[in-house]
Amino acid sequence: MEEKKMSETQSLALITSMINETRARMTKNLGKPFLIWGYLTVAVALMQAAAAIFAHDFYIYLWGWFIIPVVGWALMLLFNKQEKGATNYIDRCLNAVWCGIGVTAFILPLILKFGSGLFPVIIILMGIGTVTTAAVVKNKTIRGIGYAAILSSLLFPFAEYILFPLEEFCSR
Repeated sequence: MEEKKMSETQSLALITSMINETRARMTKNLGKPFLIWGYLTVAVALMQAAAAIFAHDFYIYLWGWFIIPVVGWALMLLFNKQEKGATNYIDRCLNAVWCGIGVTAFILPLILKFGSGLFPVIIILMGIGTVTTAAVVKNKTIRGIGYAAILSSLLFPFAEYILFPLEEFCSR
C-alpha cells in the first residue's frame, strides 16, 4: 500500500475529528450506566438503611451490597446496548478505573464484616492504582498483579480463622 504524507492541516483535522468522534460516542453512551448504577445504589442504600434500623445490627445489612454488582451487570446487559467498535485509549482507561472500583466494591463488605483493619483497604487502593496504570500503558501482566493485590486483601479478614487454628495446632 502506498503511504501518503499528510500536511499539518490535514493531520490536525484528522486528530480533531477523532477526538470529536470519541467525545460524541462517550457523551451518547454516558447517561445509561450512571443512571443504572446510581439508581441501583440508592435503592440498595435505602434498603440497607431500613435493615439497619430494624435489625439493629451494623454487619447484617452489609451483605445487601452484593446485590449491586449482580443486578447492575444484568441491567447493563439488558439496557445498555452499545455499538461495537474499536476501543480507544479513553475507553481502556475508564474501563480499568471502573472495573477496579467494581471489584473493590464487591469485596469491601467482606473486609468490613470481618473487621481486619486499615491495611487491606490500603492494599485495595494501591491495586486500583496498579490496574489503572497498567491499562494506560497496555500491560496485562501488571493489570493481573493489580487485581491479585485487590483480591489478596480478602486474606486479611480470614487470616485469624486460618492462622489461629494453625498456631494452636503447631503449639501442641
